[in-house]
Amino acid sequence: MKKTWLFPDYSQAEVRVAAWAGPIPLMKQWFKSDEDIHINVARLIGETVEKHKVHIPPLSVGLPPPWGRKHWSLLNAEDPLDHDIERDLSKRTVHANTNGMHRQRFSRITKVPLMYAGIIQDMYHGLFPEIRGSYHTWIVDSAVANHGTLENPWHWRRTFYKVNPLTGQYDEDEKRVMYAWYPQSTIGMMTIRFWRRICEVFRDDKQIKIYTPEAIRDMGIDAQLQVHDAIGASVPDEDSVVADIARAMKREGEVELIIKGDPLIVPIDFKRGYSWGDLKTYKIPG
Repeated sequence: MKKTWLFPDYSQAEVRVAAWAGPIPLMKQWFKSDEDIHINVARLIGETVEKHKVHIPPLSVGLPPPWGRKHWSLLNAEDPLDHDIERDLSKRTVHANTNGMHRQRFSRITKVPLMYAGIIQDMYHGLFPEIRGSYHTWIVDSAVANHGTLENPWHWRRTFYKVNPLTGQYDEDEKRVMYAWYPQSTIGMMTIRFWRRICEVFRDDKQIKIYTPEAIRDMGIDAQLQVHDAIGASVPDEDSVVADIARAMKREGEVELIIKGDPLIVPIDFKRGYSWGDLKTYKIPG
């Protein structure tokens, strides 16, 4: 039987967790309205650059100035070029600075000269002051109040030890690890749970004496890959079967988290294709 790849992918997952944990009201509003946060951030920074006449010169490696290839108001998540250039740079900006990345590393991952990387960081935190004022503060205060231990919504705990003996404060690099750990561990645990549930839902009751990886995959859906917060499953290449599997995946994977008393369900998007390089956005019919 011919097979196709089906990749369920948690949508903008880690940033959603941080938006709820802050809370960061504008981000929460965008997510609740099903808007693309990365395109919205690109537009906001583009608007700020224009409004305040910020000079950002052309970047290296042939890329245009950030948010400068065309007017910020025309950026569109459905435009492949916008998606690959402005949205990708915006996505790196969101993830890096929500996790408190220092300026030098942010410059390296975006290939933006150090001076201008700092300008972009300052604009980002000016647009979302709750990241430092609420989210980062809450993370550190929670660790201090619990003897260095943080707990994510799945009740998984981690203790952080790098305290400066002279000041009694956490090392700055350790704080960055804390900021990143909370959303990353939350989505990591959810992805592992999702993979397990996929195998259980599609399981065939076979008598297996030794649970080898091949035997486990043969029990039901052939989930072969985990790529960050996505899972790659090899499924029969029949439209009705793919649709049924995708519906079951959404049912099992979209679970409610409670963050600061506020419910959050991270939606799942899908891609389908005969190879990794051939993956295209897949919408469940009906």
